[in-house]
Amino acid sequence: MLPADENMDAFVSNWPHFRDRLVVFLGAGASIGAKNIHGEPLMSAYELRNQLWQTYKHNIQQGPFDPRNLRLMGLEHATAIIEAKTGRQILNETLVRSFSCEKPLWQHIVLPYLRPVSIFTTNYDELVEIGYKNHPGLLDMICYDRHPIPGRRILYKPHGSLSHVGQPIGKGGLVITQFDYLEMISDYREMLRSAMNDFRRTCVIIVGYSFGDMDIGAELYQLRKQSAGIPWYAIFPRSDPEVKKMYSKRFSIEQIDRTFEDFLRDLDEHVDFIPKEHKHERIAALQAAGLIQ
Repeated sequence: MLPADENMDAFVSNWPHFRDRLVVFLGAGASIGAKNIHGEPLMSAYELRNQLWQTYKHNIQQGPFDPRNLRLMGLEHATAIIEAKTGRQILNETLVRSFSCEKPLWQHIVLPYLRPVSIFTTNYDELVEIGYKNHPGLLDMICYDRHPIPGRRILYKPHGSLSHVGQPIGKGGLVITQFDYLEMISDYREMLRSAMNDFRRTCVIIVGYSFGDMDIGAELYQLRKQSAGIPWYAIFPRSDPEVKKMYSKRFSIEQIDRTFEDFLRDLDEHVDFIPKEHKHERIAALQAAGLIQ
């Protein structure tokens, strides 16, 4: 039994009014629980920074690797140094190995039933794309500022995608170093505006995103200040009144204390938007059939 959450209740109550104007924004938290093709959990930015530094920069003669020695160094700074040492190809190969997945999680296979107007993700992985393969219709994946293909669901990936790993930054190549961010920063606003369509009429669901990326976080903050006409929601598992108050007061975003999986399960229990064959209670059967992790 999931704990009560007043913002979840409010979203459910508004479902008839919001369901045709949803935009889903996925951060790293939306991929928690997924494993890559080698059976390893997908890493957070902190874990990826540590692994890359230990593999490509740490000098074993200095003793055992201790991530505390990196202090507040961010992933984008660490990878810029690593790229200067190893070149881009080695860095790209490591990212492909780390984030390639064969199957989606349950939440990715049922995400299409939300019928979002568009999806925007900062993740490299292809969990959304793999999830959509189990549904009719085509997904238009956009990694740079271009017009969508008419008649397709739209997936915006400004940080690039594994399927475009060999492309330049700004054409689908993976945005990871501080210099990559500098190259892409001018495109973020237009991609966000495109993803949110008429954002004054859009209900945005932000899943597993901490606003830690100052580039995209700042753009989201500015867009929200201009679009206070309809509620936005942040989905992440934390029951803290001060956190909820901060999101509501500073971002005008209502936080729902749920994981991505729990949010979709809870919503389905109230509004029944997932077909029988993909209901939450069929996860074991879907895993046995090889459809999900």
